[in-house]
Amino acid sequence: MAENNRDIVSYYCTKHSWRGKYKRVFSVGTHALSTYNPGSSEQTNVWSYSDVFSVVASPKSNNEFKLFVRKNPGKPQQTDVTFSCEYRLELLTYTLRNFHKFCGNQTVEFPRFRCVVIDHTDHRVEVNLILTPCSVEEYTVSGKLLNSYNYKDIQCVAKVQDYPGGFVLIYGAIRRMVLFGTSQLDDLLKGIEKEAMAGLSIVVNTQKKVISQADFMEGRWGNFSDDQSQTSLTEFNVQLIPPSGGERESRILCLSESCVLERDSSTYNVCRIQPLTDIWALIRHAEDPQMFTIEFNTMIKYTYTCHDRDALLASILDGARGNKNRDICVQGVKTNMGARIGPLYLPVEEEVESICLKLLAEVGTKKDSTQTLGEATRFFNTNVSYSGLAHAVTEERLFAENKERLINNALSSLVTSECPTIKETEANFHAMRRLVASRAGFAAFTSLPGFREKLGLKVIKSFKFDDDGVSHAAVDLIATLMQPMHDNYNLRQEQLNKSSLLSTKAFLEKLVDLLKSHVVRGTGALVINALLDFFSYALCVPYSETTDPAHFDMLLEMLAGLGRCLFKLFLHPSLSINKGAGLLMKAIIEEGSSEVALKMQDLALAEGSLLRHLRTALFIPATDSRQLTMRQLSRHLLGLWTSTHTTSLALLRRIFPIGLLNFLESDEEVSEEENDLLNSRDNLKLVQTLAKSQKFSINVQYLENALTHWKTRVGLEKEIPKEDDKPILLRRRREQVKITLNWKLFFARFYNDHATAALIWNYKTREELKEALDAELRAFHVDKELGGKHEISWNHSEFEVHYDSLLSEVKIGDYYLRLLLEEDDHVSKIHKPYEFFNDIYHRFLLTTTVQMRCMC
Repeated sequence: MAENNRDIVSYYCTKHSWRGKYKRVFSVGTHALSTYNPGSSEQTNVWSYSDVFSVVASPKSNNEFKLFVRKNPGKPQQTDVTFSCEYRLELLTYTLRNFHKFCGNQTVEFPRFRCVVIDHTDHRVEVNLILTPCSVEEYTVSGKLLNSYNYKDIQCVAKVQDYPGGFVLIYGAIRRMVLFGTSQLDDLLKGIEKEAMAGLSIVVNTQKKVISQADFMEGRWGNFSDDQSQTSLTEFNVQLIPPSGGERESRILCLSESCVLERDSSTYNVCRIQPLTDIWALIRHAEDPQMFTIEFNTMIKYTYTCHDRDALLASILDGARGNKNRDICVQGVKTNMGARIGPLYLPVEEEVESICLKLLAEVGTKKDSTQTLGEATRFFNTNVSYSGLAHAVTEERLFAENKERLINNALSSLVTSECPTIKETEANFHAMRRLVASRAGFAAFTSLPGFREKLGLKVIKSFKFDDDGVSHAAVDLIATLMQPMHDNYNLRQEQLNKSSLLSTKAFLEKLVDLLKSHVVRGTGALVINALLDFFSYALCVPYSETTDPAHFDMLLEMLAGLGRCLFKLFLHPSLSINKGAGLLMKAIIEEGSSEVALKMQDLALAEGSLLRHLRTALFIPATDSRQLTMRQLSRHLLGLWTSTHTTSLALLRRIFPIGLLNFLESDEEVSEEENDLLNSRDNLKLVQTLAKSQKFSINVQYLENALTHWKTRVGLEKEIPKEDDKPILLRRRREQVKITLNWKLFFARFYNDHATAALIWNYKTREELKEALDAELRAFHVDKELGGKHEISWNHSEFEVHYDSLLSEVKIGDYYLRLLLEEDDHVSKIHKPYEFFNDIYHRFLLTTTVQMRCMC
């Protein structure tokens, strides 16, 4: 049986023997338990489950456990082996899942209880609860496994006072509640306590405080039971593929501010909820263009299908990174959990990272290696998080391992290797991305001889696969070289990397063409997302300050030439792509030529983008930081698109009452301003911090293309400064187009109610505006769908908003006569009094009602 053994999980342990204590990798497999020498990966021991008698947690220490096995295969004598492991609970849990395979345990009957569970539809379903040595197993009456609740993850048990025989399992880090009912309540709770203590030496407490059914209904999803955690920002229709097989189930996969939710498509009830911070990897299945798997760092995974798979994955990726999950990655193959030496939710030991680095370098240089570079790469990717090495800096001690040398050797091995297949190429890029996320790897791009040229050729060659997974991995790698992913980074190194990446025009044209092709075809959401990150790091504030002015202008001109392609990105279902396109649009208008700015302003009208961003700027809920960022960006784009643009200003006059538009011309300042979410760092502060840490003075200079040093003008020879004295040169923004209207005051007053002679504005008028904008956007979307491949422009000149709630008000010119008469003297200043008098006089002459004549 052990011959076909496949490792399921592995942990870094210390073995205790007569020879002393030494490190081993302890693996739990499908048919056996194994130990490996971590340095050589040689298997040192293997025990088939039929040769294992028991595994017992030691009461002496929280880390020790004993394994009782046959002394010799086929013999009755037994011996014990002692190990210690920081993750003893996890290791014992996975080992005891195979308890029924142990010697003499094949006929052991576990305690069984008939219960009723409240499922996600709030229906009562009969189930069987079986108490194993490591978990509470929930089975259907027919014998199908539904859920497994590990003792190590049960926070506590609570009784339910108004539910006969009711109790709640409070489970997992999120403290999710599961409500059961049974006629054998006391026996079941005692059984849970007994099995947890016998198998894992832990106590599962029954809390003294009882709860009610109302408490359960209110807090059944634990820490994420509140409305903010369950309010959907984005939704996708998916099909859930059950892990045990069977028919696929229709679900709605929702993204909230902090969670990914699975809802029932018929009832909209929450079926599952997981925090975005727990996602380890997103798997794009190569065999099915609609299938994907979400892997969590808690060792659970769910597989779905979706017709818009990559857009969904791009949204999850953005949401997870927005929640500071830097470990999430997108890959084409499932993670081999058995090759991971430790749990997924924490970085591996420093020794394991060093082993992975050495293995990469040795396999790349030694021809007689027992492992291939592809195997070493997959092993490295499994054990090193996507955010990079956790131990990447050489320690300041005698005989410390030189981490920088290890990283450079690994990068050299990877960049020179040949990758003939899609899977190998993707894994190769993922490994390099993990390495360049460290300080040494980031600096290696310009310091390691030949690395830049070889990497460039490798990236261009990878595009020939025409595979979105490979292209995304390649672009994400070079985007990481543009913007450091490690803390306390050096702006000078960022400038050097940018200069090297942006210096080749043909390379940039290839990236721009890749973006254009995917936008036109409506494919490659992940690739588009990564490309927008790359371009944002080059062109958008504050990252653009470290971009060379000549490279900046060259790339800006290329992207400005895309025209309508950029505006198509505003229609994408992924919020991160909308944001990336908006940031690029902001840079193109502000820092491009006046002709480019005018072209973008005209296209914003023709593509309906101005209307769409007006809707976002006014009505998007600001409960989530990502939506708040999008609202700020939309408001800024509105200011740029309408700046000195007469056609756009005329459109605003057909949308808003003149009294509301008067705030745009006001000099009044807004007292409370939102935090700027578009500019995420202060480069000057970073440079000053760097200067203090390195104990030398750094002279910060801002460059302008039109200015040259006065010594150059008069022909004086320029002194070449020493390397440490070279200033960090930050490019100054040009801001050719500036926002001239007082949009901050406009948005502040928009949400207030007004009842003056010049303006009637309230909840009803705001709803009428919202309905009109939504109706026009829907009509324009239908027109574009019917137009097919033809370019359809929005007929903005005929769009006007009518406020039916104000039809009963008598309006003379720009003033409501009823409110004007009710006001005190000098409250409303009449603009253009001559025209106002003529209008009211003509109304007096033309009206036939006495009431109107009296008002006039």
